[in-house]
Amino acid sequence: MAEKIDFLILSDLEVESKEKAIECIIEKLEQENYLNDKEQFFKDVVERESKYPTYIGYGMGLPHSQSMVVNRPCVAISRLKNSIDWTAEKEKVDTIFLIAVPKESKDNLHLKILAKLSRLLMHEDFREGVKNLKEKELLELLNKKIEE
Repeated sequence: MAEKIDFLILSDLEVESKEKAIECIIEKLEQENYLNDKEQFFKDVVERESKYPTYIGYGMGLPHSQSMVVNRPCVAISRLKNSIDWTAEKEKVDTIFLIAVPKESKDNLHLKILAKLSRLLMHEDFREGVKNLKEKELLELLNKKIEE
């Protein structure tokens, strides 16, 4: 992938709902200066999620937004302490990949990230790494795999 993607990992996040999980992740994105308006980004992500939930199976959710309030591209990976309901059908999620991409990104960057992550997450060894590796090793794995 031509454009550099940052990864942010939040482990052991303790939340009761999808909205609270998204809110906590966005809070961290703002603290790390990836966003200039966390309330607007929350609205953007929740609006996108309301159209079609981003549950992808394997206990994983992939919420995302291409937004004017994103300063630079980032994927925040959050590993939850407990599973939460992600869909109306009560499909459970314990790992979240929140993709934040500036609205003005070139070459459909958010779609490229979504496609790459979706392909990687089809592989059990990658999913196991995401769920079980220490943060440093997970960052190494993500940087290696996304660049391939």
